[in-house]
Amino acid sequence: MEIHIRRRDPKPIKEDLLHVLKLSSEEDIYQAQYNGFSLADIAKANQVDVQKVIELQLAELTEQLQLRLFNGSITPEQYLAQRAELPEIISKSVYAM
Repeated sequence: MEIHIRRRDPKPIKEDLLHVLKLSSEEDIYQAQYNGFSLADIAKANQVDVQKVIELQLAELTEQLQLRLFNGSITPEQYLAQRAELPEIISKSVYAM
């Protein structure tokens, strides 16, 4: 079994998320979520394709799993199983389900 590890741009996900959502600070995200808005709601309000938010988070969490695999803290089988669960987990998170 061969698993390719790719590195993203080292920019933190919060910066990427702010850029994608067209927000100026983490406080904007915090306040919107505190007021009951999901990331999907924020994206729609700013005329952003929600899929971009999902893809960004999928890339970030996939990278974290790859690093865990590379560091030996999970097996290739665990990596594949956890990677398969990510799309559903992220969608539920983005839509606050």
